[in-house]
Amino acid sequence: MNTQHLHGMWSSPDNSRLVSKQFSFRLPVHIAAKLAALADLYPQKNRTQVVADLLTAALNDLEINLPQSLGNPISKEDEKLERMIAENINERYEPFYELSGTRAQFRNLANKHYKELENELGNDKADNLYQAIFITESQVSKK
Repeated sequence: MNTQHLHGMWSSPDNSRLVSKQFSFRLPVHIAAKLAALADLYPQKNRTQVVADLLTAALNDLEINLPQSLGNPISKEDEKLERMIAENINERYEPFYELSGTRAQFRNLANKHYKELENELGNDKADNLYQAIFITESQVSKK
């Protein structure tokens, strides 16, 4: 989710699930004022929804910009790699590698905590929040 999509989201119905725990934060006055202004602008959304959507947008942006590096190479015979090449994701064949670095650590930890939270909600067979991704050298050098 990107912050440019928040207006559209806040104008539509909400289908999100909430965790069983409550989180409590003390905010700087200027942030609290901006949240109150957004709650006034979008009265169909409560502050929890506004904060969750803002955090989602910020976390998505942060995750994309975390340092990443090349992990283990993926062999040409790997089924997932063959599918990616067949879908023209990598037309001029560069070798693919597992994602590594801070971005991979974040994704792995998010998967761990997501499964724990889903388990608390009674879902003991939750899929991962993030699926494995593979990157090329050129994708790392773009950052």
